Amino acid sequence: MPEEQGVIRRIAWRELCPWLMLFRTFRLSISLPVLLLATVGALLTPLGWQLSGFLFIGKDSGDSYFQRVVEENGSWPDLAARSITNSNSEMEPAGALPAAFSNLHAVYRRFTEPFRRLSDTGGTDTATQITRSAYFLFGGIWNVAVWAFLAGAITRIAAVYLGREERVSLRDALQYAARNYGWYLASPFFPLLGVMLIAIPLIAIGLLMRFSLGVFLAGLLWVLILIGGLVMAILLLGLMFGWPLMWPVISSEEGGDAFEAFSRSYSYTFQRPLHYLFFATVTVLFGGLCWLLVSQFSAAVVDLPLWVTSWGATVDRIEMVTSGGGNGLEWTGGGLIRALNKLVMSVAAGFNYSFFFCAATAIYLLLRREYDRTELDEVFVVEQEDQYGLPPLPEREMPGRAATDPVAPEAT
Repeated sequence: MPEEQGVIRRIAWRELCPWLMLFRTFRLSISLPVLLLATVGALLTPLGWQLSGFLFIGKDSGDSYFQRVVEENGSWPDLAARSITNSNSEMEPAGALPAAFSNLHAVYRRFTEPFRRLSDTGGTDTATQITRSAYFLFGGIWNVAVWAFLAGAITRIAAVYLGREERVSLRDALQYAARNYGWYLASPFFPLLGVMLIAIPLIAIGLLMRFSLGVFLAGLLWVLILIGGLVMAILLLGLMFGWPLMWPVISSEEGGDAFEAFSRSYSYTFQRPLHYLFFATVTVLFGGLCWLLVSQFSAAVVDLPLWVTSWGATVDRIEMVTSGGGNGLEWTGGGLIRALNKLVMSVAAGFNYSFFFCAATAIYLLLRREYDRTELDEVFVVEQEDQYGLPPLPEREMPGRAATDPVAPEAT
């Protein structure tokens, strides 16, 4: 008899190359619920920086570099819109590609830079140092407070979609983020609490070092002080690279909290650094190509209507309208046009956030698979009651028996 030959009908790429999951994040990040959440966050983020500048920064600080930082923090969507325009009109393609790869890093820096620059005083007086530190602290906390809710919903949608290949409605994702908002908010600050607890006795020792005896005591205790510095360095290093994994932990695990987010993110960061580096490299390269597509598409949505209408209204007229000139009616109409154009660019800026958190969720699921040997589809979902099942049948009373008595089997 002829031997039966098997035919390969399907290759399980999910099992063979699970990291290909990273390429599914683009489709997820441009979906309407995820992009909507990211756009809201992109619009809310600069509001906190504007409020922080109003509260803590004067009109003229005397530092042009710091003034530029304040301006950039307060105009993030508008800054992204200008970068898209410049990349299409002034930047050569050779320079646009590296700029596109830096967008995910820009999102990363939006969360880390404020806390890193708390001690960036620039050699100013004590009062200015305090106000600038307060400016960065308020803005950094605002970023985390806004995105703890929005990114929590995004990572929840991403975890269920990428892991279980199921969809979560926007309402369910927002409800999940609201229930766990406290853990989302606390998880990035959890390692900082440990750093602060170590820093308090070190500050006390520093106060003693104002005296000769204090310096002598510090010398005797310096080995312990160095151990404390080692622990602080480990906590800050793990936080620097592990914080993008914290929110996906809470979105994926049953009973996920700040403690589990801290434990898993630090374990995966330190125990699987090469895997993490590989996944992050693929994400940055792929994300840069995706941003080129999104930025070109967004610019086309804005520029094509202006170009077409300029054939009827003339180029000078369109430039006058878009620059804010003209009389009352022209200024009002032009303002509406500029606002809608900026909204389109804000959606493009929001894509950076949506892709960042979707990719972070995919990286977490991949690292969990490598470290804990947990299948990708083991994502916690809230069991819902069947809304379309048949109603329970009413109990029937037997003649001569109470309704609560058990029904005895019939004798044969």
